[in-house]
Amino acid sequence: MKTERTWGWPIAGYLFLGGLGGGAIIVSSAADLFLGRGGVFALGCLVTAALIALGSSLLIFELGRPAQFWRVFSTQKAIMTAGAWMLSLLIGTSFLQFTFWPDFSPWRTLIGLRQALAALNLLLGLGVCTYTGILLGSLKPRRFWNTPALPVLFLVSGLSTGVALQSLLAGFWPYAGAREAVEAVHGSLQAVDLALIVVELITLVVYVLMMRTTLGQAAERAAARWLTGSYALPFWGGVIALGLLLPLVLYALGVQVLPPLCVLTGGLILRFLVVYSDDRTFLPGEEKYLSRLPRGDEPFLKALK
Repeated sequence: MKTERTWGWPIAGYLFLGGLGGGAIIVSSAADLFLGRGGVFALGCLVTAALIALGSSLLIFELGRPAQFWRVFSTQKAIMTAGAWMLSLLIGTSFLQFTFWPDFSPWRTLIGLRQALAALNLLLGLGVCTYTGILLGSLKPRRFWNTPALPVLFLVSGLSTGVALQSLLAGFWPYAGAREAVEAVHGSLQAVDLALIVVELITLVVYVLMMRTTLGQAAERAAARWLTGSYALPFWGGVIALGLLLPLVLYALGVQVLPPLCVLTGGLILRFLVVYSDDRTFLPGEEKYLSRLPRGDEPFLKALK
């Protein structure tokens, strides 16, 4: 059994920013469609576009040949192709959704068009949040990623961090409504994030236990590092205590600013833990195939030089 590091901090940053942006646009769109409070979260639409753009830039940087990034859009059956299109669309559509809210917007009164765009962004946000887990889960040699639990975990975490971000942004420019409406929204966001944190905690426990007990030695070793090994401090201290349990307590005490910051920090640490827990196993026949590849010192290769 061997391990192989292929991805690093840019991918962890992309996964965090992608889930964060997807979760934030879901809040903005759902508030507009179902609650009539989209204006409170208008700034979140603009921030979503910036987050997704920054995350996509990290992904392009990690490709190794950034100038060839356009090729990912042309591989029709690749998972990354679907993700690239969703990310690109969401950058544009989330920015367009924001443009309906400023007073100087020439299409501010086109409510039907704005809500149609919000419905599209709601679907795109769900897709982006889930895709971040599907992308890792598609890599079968990495058993710690290759499980249906990971997309669910990333979806719930993305929603939670999106709600946390929106609770920090709610009521800022270009919103000019009553302060009472913003305070009511904060109360609703706290309740939603409380529920999401509980669901995320349960999903995380299930995910780690699955890795620890059912998916082979590589996954078991990675889970052991989380629970008692070299990653125990960031897992128990950063994700569980700081990112999940502390916000639960602070939300219950009525604290407003600190809990979202804790949720965001915990979500970031979670992405780094997942990306750096990438113990690789060989697929059937792969080790035999690799053993037959030229190593560079063969006589026929030297003759070609």
